[in-house]
Amino acid sequence: MDIQQVAKRANVSTATVSRVLNGFPGVREKTVARVQRAIAEMNYVPNPNARSLRMGRSRMFGLIVSDVNNPFFPELIDAFEALASAQGIEVIFTHTNYDPLRLHSCVRRMIERSVDAIAVMTSEVEEEALLQATLAGVPLVLMNQRKLASLYPNIGVEYATGFREALEHLLALGHRDIGFIAGPQTLNSAVCRKEAFKSALRAHKVTVRSEWIAVGDMRVEGGRAAMASLLAMAVSPTAVLASNDLMAVGALQAAHEVRVRVPKDLSIVGFDDLPITEMVHPALSTIRHPRREVAARAFECLRKAVQGEVMDLGEPLHPHLVVRASTAPVPEAKRRI
Repeated sequence: MDIQQVAKRANVSTATVSRVLNGFPGVREKTVARVQRAIAEMNYVPNPNARSLRMGRSRMFGLIVSDVNNPFFPELIDAFEALASAQGIEVIFTHTNYDPLRLHSCVRRMIERSVDAIAVMTSEVEEEALLQATLAGVPLVLMNQRKLASLYPNIGVEYATGFREALEHLLALGHRDIGFIAGPQTLNSAVCRKEAFKSALRAHKVTVRSEWIAVGDMRVEGGRAAMASLLAMAVSPTAVLASNDLMAVGALQAAHEVRVRVPKDLSIVGFDDLPITEMVHPALSTIRHPRREVAARAFECLRKAVQGEVMDLGEPLHPHLVVRASTAPVPEAKRRI
């Protein structure tokens, strides 16, 4: 008999059964009772080797990110590794290249390396891939995966705060025609950022114009192409927010190519506050993502999990606007009263 049969009997997912077996929080009392009843009725006995928390055997954590070539992740990796090193824990990491299917093999390789726990800091998550770790008794922590927050520890990042601050900044400069460069809508983080942008517009009674929402690929080239499409319109926005800084840099390049001056003719705001934002001209205003705080919470969550302590992830983290030189008052000729 295996955990899948128990899950079928209780009419829940195998991940939920595993959470009940391991005493993880976030499962409703009625669901816990139903799972426990199914376990009793089927005389299911968990495999103690699969459920064991193996801290002290390998003293190794796994860290999975989306793209090691994206400057967003090195700071997160560095912060996570520094905390682990201070406690004598080795870190091995890999990346999915934004491919949800690769997450399955990434998790499998971590388990094969006998890591004690895994931080999945990716934009894209398939629950089936995570189930491998759950069944092997390897604790997990995720980043901003709200749909899975009831099944796995989840470090929340409340994007709304940063977008609200950015929008209020642009509105104070007189901008009303505001566009957005979104990431691929197959990525959870890209969807959340686009929705946070749209919610911020609605909250300030600014019209959401779908034609001014272009989609890039999270990289510089994608941002350049998306910005070019916005600038080619008969009526284009006077300000553009990008879902990440790389695409904001691409947007800056596209503006330069057609002699649109930033910020005199067009204001641009990025997201993440990568080092590159201070290297380009003009320096980019951006929304600072609390990457080091995410890394610290992820590490502490895994440390407590392998030691059998209660995991308290606290309140969601909040990005905040950093104003630099890429935003300015709307051109007088385009100002709307």
